[in-house]
Amino acid sequence: MGRWISQVGVFLFLSGKLYSFAIGNPAQPALLTDGVIHGPTKTWAFRVAYFDDYVYAQHVKNEFNFGSVGDKPPVVTLSTDAAQITLNIRKWIDLYGIVGSAKLQLDQEIYTRRELAWGLGLKLMIYRVGNLRFGCDVKYFQTNQKPLYLVSSGLPLDVITNWYLRYKETQAALGLSYKAGFICPYINASYIVTKIEPQPFSFLVNVPGSPDPMDAFVHSLDGNRRWGMAVGATLLAGAKGTFAVESRFFNQNGLNASLEVRF
Repeated sequence: MGRWISQVGVFLFLSGKLYSFAIGNPAQPALLTDGVIHGPTKTWAFRVAYFDDYVYAQHVKNEFNFGSVGDKPPVVTLSTDAAQITLNIRKWIDLYGIVGSAKLQLDQEIYTRRELAWGLGLKLMIYRVGNLRFGCDVKYFQTNQKPLYLVSSGLPLDVITNWYLRYKETQAALGLSYKAGFICPYINASYIVTKIEPQPFSFLVNVPGSPDPMDAFVHSLDGNRRWGMAVGATLLAGAKGTFAVESRFFNQNGLNASLEVRF
C-alpha cells in the first residue's frame, strides 16, 4: 500500500502544468514622467503597482525523465495578487521588488493555502528611436506552496508532515513597444527556467480506511518549454499612472492585469 501511495505522488506531479509570471512592457522605465506627489525628475523616481496574475497552463516534466503514471496529465491553475515597488533611474532602468500571495490548485487532486510570493527584477530600456523602444527584463520569482490535502482515486489524503512545494523561476525577456498617443502595445520573446522542488521529497499521508500513515514520494519538476512570447498593451493615464494587460504563450499561458502610479 505504501508503494501505491508513492506512485500516487508521482502521478500528481510528473507531467502537470504550472504557473509563471508577467513580463511587462519593455518601455516601462520611460512611460511615466510625472509624479502624483513630486513633479517631473530626471534622475530617479519611485513607482508602486498592484497586479493580478492568472496562469492557466505551463507544461512541466519530471527532472529524472521517468515515465508518467495515469492517462490524463493534471493541470494547475494559480492566481497571484501582489504589489510591485520600482526604483526608476534616469528613465532607462527599473529596479523592482515584488511581494504578495499566491494560491494553486491542481485539477481536483491538490489544493494549497494562499502563501507568500516574492521576487526581484531589473528592466532596462536598451534603445529608443522616436516612439519605438527596445528593452529587456530579468527577474527571479519564488513561492512556497503548502498543500491542504491531496485527492487520489476519489480518496482524500491528508498530509500530516511538514511538506510543501518550492516553486522557483528565473526569467529573461527581450521586446519592443510602440507608443501611439495614450496606448503603448508591446511584444516580448521570453526564456524561462522553472523548477519545483518538494520539501522534503518524501512525506506521510493519512488514507481513509488505513490505521497507519502511508509514505508518499514526489520528484522535482522542470519546465518543459523554455522559449515563449508575450503580447500586451499599456494605457497611459496622463504621465502619472498606467493600466496594462498582458497575455503569454508557448512556454506558459497566462493573463496579467496591473495598475501603476508614479510618486
